[in-house]
Amino acid sequence: MTTLHLVRHGQSLWNAEIRIQGTSDPALSELGIEQAKKVGETLPAFDRVYSSDLLRTRQTTQYILGGDTDHVDFRPTLREIHLGPWEGMLLSDATEQYPVQTDQFRNTPALFTLEGAESFHELQARAHRAINEIVAECNGEDIDVLVVSHGAFLKSVLIDYDGRSLNDMWQHPHIDNCGHSVVRYENGKPAIVKFADHLEW
Repeated sequence: MTTLHLVRHGQSLWNAEIRIQGTSDPALSELGIEQAKKVGETLPAFDRVYSSDLLRTRQTTQYILGGDTDHVDFRPTLREIHLGPWEGMLLSDATEQYPVQTDQFRNTPALFTLEGAESFHELQARAHRAINEIVAECNGEDIDVLVVSHGAFLKSVLIDYDGRSLNDMWQHPHIDNCGHSVVRYENGKPAIVKFADHLEW
């Protein structure tokens, strides 16, 4: 039985500013560094490690592992949802300039469309492909695998495993910075053990 430990990156400088990130590449804040170190102290040893190739996830992985990232498989497929013209904007400015799209983003993610950006349907399909590739590479081995990625990316997979719709993207449980979820795969079938630090949800 393969066990995936899914960890969101620590707080970034743009998280702290409430600035939209998507596939942009800000670094971790000092708080984000401490969050990554702290969650690293709670995690088991890993047989395989995968990470998004964006800076905030690479840094989170580095601090979780105590600096040893030579064996990490950094993958662009594990990146956050691409948000096109919003990336780099303060959330408050995006809300003012794109009232319809930000309302969709917050309240009906399944309907969200923004020119130049991924939809949540596209994100979820990409996320499933990326996670399924990792699970397939593990060949059903009884191993612990770390995957460091992003909030919307991870949530899109977890809510689908939980039988929920994309419109539940922002519903409880919220994946905080360095939030830790655990999924076990037996014969390729997923079972959520822990959802964003919650054993019950």
